[in-house]
Amino acid sequence: MKKLLTLIALFTITLSLQSQSECDCKPELDFVYEQMQDISSFKDQIKGDRRDEFEQTYQSLRTQMPGSMTLSDCFWQLNQLMSLVNDKHAEVFGKRPDFEAEKIYDSAFIEAYRASDDFINFPITDRDLDELQTYLKTKEVEDIEGIYNIGSKMKMGVYRVNETDSLVGVILRSELGIWEPGHIYAYIKETDRPAHYDMAVYGQTRKNLMYAKAQFFDNGMLLSNVIKEDFGKSYSLIQKNQEEGYQLSYVADDVQYVWLNSFSRTKMAQKRDALIEQINTELMASNLIIDLRNNGGGADKISLPILKALKKKSVSIYVITNFYTGSNAEMTTVRLKEKFDAIQLGQRTYGAISYGSNYGRTYHSPSELFSFYPTDMRQKQFIDYEEVGVEPDIQLAQEKDWIEQTLEFIEGQNL
Repeated sequence: MKKLLTLIALFTITLSLQSQSECDCKPELDFVYEQMQDISSFKDQIKGDRRDEFEQTYQSLRTQMPGSMTLSDCFWQLNQLMSLVNDKHAEVFGKRPDFEAEKIYDSAFIEAYRASDDFINFPITDRDLDELQTYLKTKEVEDIEGIYNIGSKMKMGVYRVNETDSLVGVILRSELGIWEPGHIYAYIKETDRPAHYDMAVYGQTRKNLMYAKAQFFDNGMLLSNVIKEDFGKSYSLIQKNQEEGYQLSYVADDVQYVWLNSFSRTKMAQKRDALIEQINTELMASNLIIDLRNNGGGADKISLPILKALKKKSVSIYVITNFYTGSNAEMTTVRLKEKFDAIQLGQRTYGAISYGSNYGRTYHSPSELFSFYPTDMRQKQFIDYEEVGVEPDIQLAQEKDWIEQTLEFIEGQNL
């Protein structure tokens, strides 16, 4: 219960922010409480003692909620209830503004937005930014505190709050007019698993709250587009255009390679068929590298026919993954290892593998400030990997090309 109270009090204690929008959080919590009980993961996991824990957590959260609280505090507490279920697909997220993403480059829109309550009341730190930057520049790349680039247009400082396991990410520089220095970008908390953090993050273009569960901080990378400014290039993220996916090619005399960048049911059917034809007629090497980096998943309808075609070939398979290999791409990784004796290299996968959404429905809270995205599918054979991910047989160094490292490993295997 002490840990629970720490979670509840996390941001109301640690942050002193200027004015924010507020809400009555109890109806929002009741909404999440009811919605959770219909999802597949809840039905699988919340039984017996865990059901008692769920009820106690819900009542404790509700009892301690004041009549009015900030949206960020409310959002965090909604996700404390959600955290009792291991399911990275199910999520609660903040209301998305109805403007198109391209609007953030429209000067007239930006002028109007910066005069709005949404901008004026956006949470902002009371820390002196010059002093903060001076302090953060002393941090090593392996320390989560430090200065990060968010893509190419924003810079963020991440700092601990009161020597605790809680951190805040604050904008230091932005070329996007919807942001300004001092705005809060992320609320971060250490988990029980080393180098893993739960985060409430504001979307870069629409600034709605999103929750990132059990994110792996590795070699200066906090999120896929949030990287320590002094880290340099990281090869864990693949640097290719989407059009380069599904193209079988030679990368060495007896090694062929293909990047499967997505298993999207709606986008990849034609590419799947073309790749299967390539496998049937052009896969001649003794070794095949299947690169699943950045593949967020999709459908068995796309991935399984590819594996079926590979079954007809006598080939040693090496699969490359990173933390952003998720969902059906994780299932594919497991299937390659179990059915093909494939060797997995790179980084552990995302851990969103056992549950999914067939219908893609979204339900809105009473205030419509928050939305709930449920899961309605389960593949229980993968439950041990949920929120854990699939660990590689061989870890690859971040600072050297991962295909080159894989080729070196294959050469060593064949000596």
